Amino acid sequence: MTIGEKIKQLRQKNDVTQERLAEYLNITYQSISKWENNNAMPDISLVVPLANFFGISIDELFDRNAEESEAEVRAYLDRSFALRNEGRIMENLALWREATQKYPRNYQCLIELASAVWDPICSGDDCGMTVDECAAETVAICERIVRDCTDREIVDQAVQLLVFTYGNGRLALADEEKAVAYAKKSSGLYTCAEILLEHAYYTEEGRKKAQARKHENNLQFMDLLCCNLTYADGSIFALETALKLWNTLIYDGNFLFYHVRLRDIHQALARLHMKEDNREAALAHLEAAMEHAKKHEACTERQNYTSVFVSRALHDASGCTKNYTDTDTQVVRNHMEDSVYDPIRKEPRFLALLSAE
Repeated sequence: MTIGEKIKQLRQKNDVTQERLAEYLNITYQSISKWENNNAMPDISLVVPLANFFGISIDELFDRNAEESEAEVRAYLDRSFALRNEGRIMENLALWREATQKYPRNYQCLIELASAVWDPICSGDDCGMTVDECAAETVAICERIVRDCTDREIVDQAVQLLVFTYGNGRLALADEEKAVAYAKKSSGLYTCAEILLEHAYYTEEGRKKAQARKHENNLQFMDLLCCNLTYADGSIFALETALKLWNTLIYDGNFLFYHVRLRDIHQALARLHMKEDNREAALAHLEAAMEHAKKHEACTERQNYTSVFVSRALHDASGCTKNYTDTDTQVVRNHMEDSVYDPIRKEPRFLALLSAE
């Protein structure tokens, strides 16, 4: 059997059209027709992607087996996590482009690529594409996943990105109707895994897991609420309310990861107070932002929160990722470059923040 005949056999066995296979390989369907009619051979660069598309062993077609493929994808995931932990989003994007070239039908690789393409939209980093081009590629990948993938977790991630993209009014392809339609494909709040896991455990050991899940949920729901106040409203009243809420939940000041959120809230308040020429309040919030930045940088170990409401929740600094390479204190200093602070730029307290260790 020729390679072309084998490709045709595998394609028909998997109920895949020439057009669908061509889409995954980023080539024309005419090229596949030529292979199957033995009028041409696949380019050497497509050999591994073809094998992995059909999930076949080295004995069946090319020099690769399933176990090696799974191990290599895991290695990609490990490398990706290390890059995201350091905020190196452009290198992460390049990594997943490489991975999807080799594994064009691996949905884990595809969703990771979609997320990596989306990152520059949020960070503003130059990836060689406009934000609208990034959005278009994100949508193309995610709609393919929703159409073809059977892994519920991966599909949910794709749906999330589709809602974020179609629901972003600043993007050229923004489409509220599509955003709403995709949002309705996701699970409801009270039927999501995070809520149901609070009720799933009943053994003695399970009850500990349920309590830990509740405390994790307390943090995540508070984060969602305060982010809505911070970014959706953004008024001084809303931001001060978010501060009060955080300080109620974590009344002992041991915010661990969420020092980042407090840093951002204080920065936003500092800017708003400067616009009202309240210099004293602005300086106080900048000092608070820097303090939270320092405390977040100091959180380098696995440890539990200590507030009674979240004490079963664990913070693991090694498991965090970000979309910037600067330190937390440098993020505050970058924020202080805003021209809104020009009237206080020579103030001793302002200068002290710029030189603080």
